[in-house]
Amino acid sequence: MQIEDMVNRVLGLGLDVGTKDAVKSALHFIGYDTKALDSIYIEVRNRLNLKAFSKVPYHKRALFMSHCMRSSEKCKAKVTDTGLQCEDCGACQLTIMKKEALALGYKVYIVPGGSLVFKIIKGARPEACVGVACMFELEEAFEKLTMANIPYQGIPLSKDGCVDTNVDVHKVIEVLRIIDKQSLDKNLV
Repeated sequence: MQIEDMVNRVLGLGLDVGTKDAVKSALHFIGYDTKALDSIYIEVRNRLNLKAFSKVPYHKRALFMSHCMRSSEKCKAKVTDTGLQCEDCGACQLTIMKKEALALGYKVYIVPGGSLVFKIIKGARPEACVGVACMFELEEAFEKLTMANIPYQGIPLSKDGCVDTNVDVHKVIEVLRIIDKQSLDKNLV
């Protein structure tokens, strides 16, 4: 069965699936194997946050991308107190996503991990966030963003491993562009 179908079944139960353990229990309840638990958990949390996320104008959002997507051999980015400052060299996928996000009005951060993300969030105060990272980092961020009442969307890496990782860039751009039609009509973007 596809992850999409499993997510629909889990959400269709009407249970509180706000934690990974709750999603795991729901999967057991409906008789599914929990091998895809991480992917299902990320998608369930994305769906639960989608409506609130879509109502936040682009210019009030932040994109956080894992620094592990940079080219370990070619990257010329400088490290600052807000993460890497990408030089737009084109040696990795970060440039494409960064340019799209900036064109929409997002604030963009390339970070090594969760602790810097939350330091930035405290200072920049985005009203919604998009995260591109490994499952572990996304799950950690989801819990903290939920406690801070900040809607989010997370896109897991398609190749992880902490060095020279990658993601489905088209999926990231699709998520970046999510907006409630009424927000567009009111020129809030």
